[in-house]
Formats: sequence, C-alpha cells, structure tokens
Amino acid sequence: MFHIHFIRWGGLAAVLAGILRGIASFTPTAASAGLQLFYFVIDVLLLLGVICVYAFQKQETGRWGFFGFVMALIGAGLLIGHDVVSAVAFLYSVAAFLFAVGISVLAIRSWAANTLPRWASALLITSTVVGILGFVVGGFDILFVISGVIFGIGFIGAGLTVWLQPVR
Repeated sequence: MFHIHFIRWGGLAAVLAGILRGIASFTPTAASAGLQLFYFVIDVLLLLGVICVYAFQKQETGRWGFFGFVMALIGAGLLIGHDVVSAVAFLYSVAAFLFAVGISVLAIRSWAANTLPRWASALLITSTVVGILGFVVGGFDILFVISGVIFGIGFIGAGLTVWLQPVR
C-alpha cells in the first residue's frame, strides 16, 4: 500500500516540478542564494517525479523505458549535485542533457505503451529537441524558454496521470 501512495504522491511532485520548471524559464540567469534554492527544489521534485512516473509504467515501458529512466535519474542527481556545490559550469550542461534525453526515451516508450497521454509524451520529446536546438544554434536563447515551458506542461501532464489514475 505504501508503494501505491508513494507513486501517486510522486505524481503530485511531477506536477509541482512542471509548474516550477515552467516558471523558472522566465527567471534571471544571475545566480543568487534564493535562485539556487529555487532550482534545488525544482531538481528534487524532478527526481521524485521521474522516479514515480517510471514506477507508474515500468512494466509497460520495458528495457528502453528503464534505460531512459536511469539516464534521467543520473541527470537529475547531477543537477541536484550542481545545485548543492555549484560545480563547474559544464556539469550543468551534461546533467541537463542526460535528464532531457533520458526523459525523452522514457516518453517514447510511454507513447508506444500508451501509458501516459500522448500529448504529454510529445511535449516532453519536443522540449528536448527544442532545448538541444537552443544549445547548438547560437543567439536563440528564446528556445531555452520555449523548451522549459513545453517541458513543464508535458511533465504536469505526466504527473497528473500518475496522480489521478489507479496505479497498476
């Protein structure tokens, strides 16, 4: 019974992470203690959210779903580590890339298994593509804002599904 409640509450963590990540897309890039705490909270919620989104559908998503989950988990862990110790700048890029690609692989498997709403999976995948384009194509910082908002909406959708649907 604890397992089921943990997964459902993790869905709520995913909803909160999605909302806060969408808001964070519009925050200034200058580091401050308050902003670091804000990102830390987001990253902890992302970690809890991805654990529970995966747990909700682990049987249906198979080995590739597990692979995506592990990538996203490592990425989220590295993001939290970066928040805590303000590590070298490239660590954030690596962590964000691992998380984004991992969540996209999981979203692709979710799409195939039809366990999350297809629009949520599509938004998670699209956010990764847009975010990578923003990184590769210089001068298009707006793509990071768009990517963050798209991701936030997609993660809210995934979290609501986990929160509202019966756990299998």
